[in-house]
Amino acid sequence: MTAEGTAPRRTRFGLRAAPWLLWFGVVGAGTAWSLHTLVDWGLDETVCRSGHDDVAGLPLKAVLVVLTVAFLAVAVASTAAAWVLWRRLDRSDPDEPVEGLRQNRASFMAVVGFVGGLLFSLIIVMSLVGVLVFPVCEYA
Repeated sequence: MTAEGTAPRRTRFGLRAAPWLLWFGVVGAGTAWSLHTLVDWGLDETVCRSGHDDVAGLPLKAVLVVLTVAFLAVAVASTAAAWVLWRRLDRSDPDEPVEGLRQNRASFMAVVGFVGGLLFSLIIVMSLVGVLVFPVCEYA
């Protein structure tokens, strides 16, 4: 309550910076996986076709592992953001029907972001396993 006796106006969904964080939770992991695919495969093909197995003096396998872990970190951060938003939105109680519809939509987006984030994170982990297990720059 404020000094005048009225309830303070809540921020959107009771969260600060919810819109950009919500969208990061929804599309962050998928974007990380897409960029991972483009960068890692492109780098692998470019370096191997040139007849080398190093990038600026570093072994290609090490570079691929570092890049994969970096993209995995972005995907996990996106998944965690979606989970936190989903839990906060699920616990809050809207004051108005229109606000309730907006909150339900945002909660659905957070759930989709969380489930998608788990899936894309798992795909990136499996890619990391492939990088660690299979040799680079060997063609049949």
